[in-house]
Amino acid sequence: MKKFNSLLCVALVLCLFMAFAAGSSSDVSVSKAPTDAASVPASSEKEDAVTPGKLTVSAGETLTVNDLKITYIKCEEITEFDTFFEPKEGNTVYCLSFKFENNSSTDHFVWDQDFDCYADNQAAEHYLYGENTLSATISPGRAASGDVYFEVPVDATEIEVEYTTDYWNNDKAIFIVK
Repeated sequence: MKKFNSLLCVALVLCLFMAFAAGSSSDVSVSKAPTDAASVPASSEKEDAVTPGKLTVSAGETLTVNDLKITYIKCEEITEFDTFFEPKEGNTVYCLSFKFENNSSTDHFVWDQDFDCYADNQAAEHYLYGENTLSATISPGRAASGDVYFEVPVDATEIEVEYTTDYWNNDKAIFIVK
């Protein structure tokens, strides 16, 4: 009888796990539209279905994952610094601007530390002295905008910033810097 109870418990746990895995599937799409949505009718946005996993997004594109809409507004290299906050010798700083819209029924928290940067496949550090740094708890139906800063080597040829869109499946959006 003990063996039967153990097998029953294992079967129930597996069924529960499978139900969670099935329920965590992502609805993902990327729209390639100007960042000023007011200037373009909604029907002109091009929606592309994408494969979950690693998804690349360029500046000016909008990523929709489940009920979260992420617009990668722009990316720019910062060239002027306060004397006390200059990057390390041989490094430069990039600023990525985002807008997050919460279309779900629950709050969504987002901040700059949710992002990771890789310069030529090497982890890069956050630059801590930027203005308008992204940090917000977004209520349902609301939006927040902000910036994410990274310090990278000047000679880096490929720079990408990752944001985990689904922790269950380890799906990531990769925002292209250069």
